[in-house]
Amino acid sequence: MSEDREAWGTLLEAGFLHALREAHTEATLAVFGSMSRAAGFKERSFGTGAFDVLETQLDRVFRVGEAAADADDDPLAAMVTRHDLNGSPGWRYGRYRILLKRHEFGAARAIRWDRDSPTKQAVARQEFPDDPQLVLDFGLGPVRDTDDVVTLVLAHSATEEPLEMELFLGRPRLNADGGPAWHWLRQLTDDALGVDRRRRLVESTPPLWADDEADVPMRLHRRRAAGG
Repeated sequence: MSEDREAWGTLLEAGFLHALREAHTEATLAVFGSMSRAAGFKERSFGTGAFDVLETQLDRVFRVGEAAADADDDPLAAMVTRHDLNGSPGWRYGRYRILLKRHEFGAARAIRWDRDSPTKQAVARQEFPDDPQLVLDFGLGPVRDTDDVVTLVLAHSATEEPLEMELFLGRPRLNADGGPAWHWLRQLTDDALGVDRRRRLVESTPPLWADDEADVPMRLHRRRAAGG
């Protein structure tokens, strides 16, 4: 199975991708609700605000950091940890770590990783099993972790008027050669994500008690209540 299908399937089934989109939506609405160009905020202000607020919203949706106290009752949050890289905020589920990258709306595929931060350049130099061709050596070694972590990037953007949002997950490629910016890239849309898996995870969590001794009428009553 190709890496993009494996990563997408794993993170989708866990509800991780739905959580990413929820956090991005909340962050976008918060930023545009607090800032306006009429008040003097410029694109730079929106960019910094969007990145910072998205980091906070991801901590909240995954219940890490200050929100970690409530993680025990959330099956997904119990399996997600903060996993920063050289000071760049990151979140990890299984072998996948997610870093953030804000891009100009409509230009996710035009990102120049060779002009980005040293950390993002190193991430873009990760060994990619589906494309073993080596890129040019610019003195930045690829990201290497002892536990075989794969670092992906969540590319996010939005426009205020009209309100539109873009959210992509992908494996960056160091494109100093003028080639594509991604080994693979998938957009997080309603159609692509489908039903929120987190609801199914909560509904399938078994109760902490058993009612084997309960009488039959009580069991029937609970079934009807659960069915609506």
